[in-house]
Amino acid sequence: MLSVRSIYPIIIPQITFIDTFQQANSYVEMNPSMSIDPTGKVTILVRCVNYRKFHDKKYTCYKPYPNSLYYILSGRIDNGVHLDINSFTVEKLIDHNTLPRYPTYWLGMEDIRMIDSHSVLVTIPECNEHGNPSIFRALLNDHLIHSFQECYPNQTEKNWMPFTNKEGHTRVIYSLNPFIIKEVDSDDMTTLSLSPSMVDQLHGYHGSTNGVPYEDNSFLFLIHINKERTYHRWLIMGQDSIRISDEFVIFRYSYIEFPVSLCKWENRLFISMGVNDDKAFIIETDMDQVNTRSFTQESVR
Repeated sequence: MLSVRSIYPIIIPQITFIDTFQQANSYVEMNPSMSIDPTGKVTILVRCVNYRKFHDKKYTCYKPYPNSLYYILSGRIDNGVHLDINSFTVEKLIDHNTLPRYPTYWLGMEDIRMIDSHSVLVTIPECNEHGNPSIFRALLNDHLIHSFQECYPNQTEKNWMPFTNKEGHTRVIYSLNPFIIKEVDSDDMTTLSLSPSMVDQLHGYHGSTNGVPYEDNSFLFLIHINKERTYHRWLIMGQDSIRISDEFVIFRYSYIEFPVSLCKWENRLFISMGVNDDKAFIIETDMDQVNTRSFTQESVR
């Protein structure tokens, strides 16, 4: 298991409705996204949904269609002080998407990845004429998300992991197996050649978080796999090497652990995570929990 310093639950104003069974019901929080800018400003986006998933893979939707809504929380972080989410301002995120929308089963925005505090990647099935998960880049200003731009290709893999170098150039890890890096907006792809052993360790793993700067011009990510429960690995991508850690879990009794964002502040490391698709947490750990794990490393071409 991962050793954590603090667990911060995210509780927002409840959104209620009358469900398909004519019962009072409410949206549940899940899969939050998080960004910390260089000044210490913290932005958290919280996804809320009108359905539930259970450990036996069963699924219940309380409306004719599953729908996602978002809230935005804004606050600050201080050195050596707990993250005081209760003091953050909370507003509904206004979706100013002017792109064409098509009939689809899944409504709303899904699993936003923060590039930085003003730029995001977001999955929107409604904006794909076949209703498939499609990735868009958008801008975030206060409580408004706008200026949506389609990213390519929009197929196969929806869990893109953005990372930005010192020069401000953002790319994404598009796929882990095969290991593909691409430009954010275009399908300009580079495939890294990995050994059979590394491919075997990455088999079945999905992208999870954005990358944060690590040592020697490398980036640290968190990736996951869904088995009887969710397992994670740290992934460190350098200019000419890949390192992956041994597997670990975070909560003892969870069956879904979905990390969305990774943020670093001093030696503090924050993971925004949805648990069991009906809870939203910020997990605080530290860089020692990365540096002391066992890693497999190999050069890449």
